Amino acid sequence: MLDGGEAWGQGDLREALRAILETILGRSCFTALSFHLRKALGEDPITAFLRRPRDFYRALSAFFGESGAAVTFKIICGRLILLSGSEELTPDDVYTLLMRDENAARRVIIGMLEKLVGEKGWLA
Repeated sequence: MLDGGEAWGQGDLREALRAILETILGRSCFTALSFHLRKALGEDPITAFLRRPRDFYRALSAFFGESGAAVTFKIICGRLILLSGSEELTPDDVYTLLMRDENAARRVIIGMLEKLVGEKGWLA
């Protein structure tokens, strides 16, 4: 189930994504960004990223501007690709997919997170 429900281990995916974002941004910056994104999205930004990645991107764009949002999103996707071993993808591929088909992008993002969470010691 790709609707943000518990059936696919939302807690694990959320924690993996949170750890990736904190690694990229640092804890303080992540906390500040989360505060602003929560206001813009009306929900936890991690949940929004998993359920509505295009809305997450739009909120990033409102905060960072279009160029900053694109770079930030691609950095997040690059880290996901690296950690999940999804070498067939590039950050640009995921970004382009997000712009064309949000549901397909969401499936790809969740698939990478599921691969990552399935690995032992992914956070180490």
